[in-house]
Amino acid sequence: MSRAYSNETWELYEQLDRSLDPDGPDSLLDLAAEFLDPGARILDAGCRDAAYLIRLVRAHNGSGVGVDPVAVHVEMARAAVAGADLTDRIEIVHGGVESLRTPDAEFDLVWCRDVLEQVVPLEAFMRQCARVLKPGHRMIAYTNLATDRLEQREDAMLTRHFGHVPRNLDEGNLGAAFGAAGLVVERRDPVGTRWREYAEERTQPVSQSLLRLARLRRLRDSVVATRGQDVYDHVEANLHWLLFQFLGKIEPVIYVLRRP
Repeated sequence: MSRAYSNETWELYEQLDRSLDPDGPDSLLDLAAEFLDPGARILDAGCRDAAYLIRLVRAHNGSGVGVDPVAVHVEMARAAVAGADLTDRIEIVHGGVESLRTPDAEFDLVWCRDVLEQVVPLEAFMRQCARVLKPGHRMIAYTNLATDRLEQREDAMLTRHFGHVPRNLDEGNLGAAFGAAGLVVERRDPVGTRWREYAEERTQPVSQSLLRLARLRRLRDSVVATRGQDVYDHVEANLHWLLFQFLGKIEPVIYVLRRP
């Protein structure tokens, strides 16, 4: 007991209360800047609201295409592009990357953030990204991998997340899809908990997820009765996502992929 409550223990707690000055998600934009010249042509594969595509196009005086299969995302993206006065430089396409009819070697950069976890089939998606990428240019992919800290029951729970593809969180499967598309892993950056620390020090999203999870479980019967078991299961799994990143059960990783 004296060792557990020693000065070394309390000093360590004090040390852990000090920020390690982690980088945040905008560091991904800084990484992209290494590979973009003025006037660059950019594909955002899974653009959601096009927020990142808009920032990239503006920063590099470029143009781009955002593609997303979710109708509400497409509506949001088109509204955001119009609001940014970039409709002459950004096209938003409703559909999967596989359905793009753009010419070969069309883009200087393919941007893909928080998408690979939900892609089926992954191999076709990666082949299409490689096809439209210029030789010698890069695809930046931010995704998540399951670690050996993720327990079997936790992994099973995550499969209830709408659109989540468990095999896509396996680095072996991911690497095989990269290789089959002819893409070379030029850089691998394990983000670990850095972005989660950055966000938690500012807006506490993980704390919010924990509070929502506690309330969800207290309201389980009424939620299932009014919204359905599938919705309950999805929200429960989704609320674990940030927490599992924080605990190292899921590891965010950035890949820089080059088309030879």
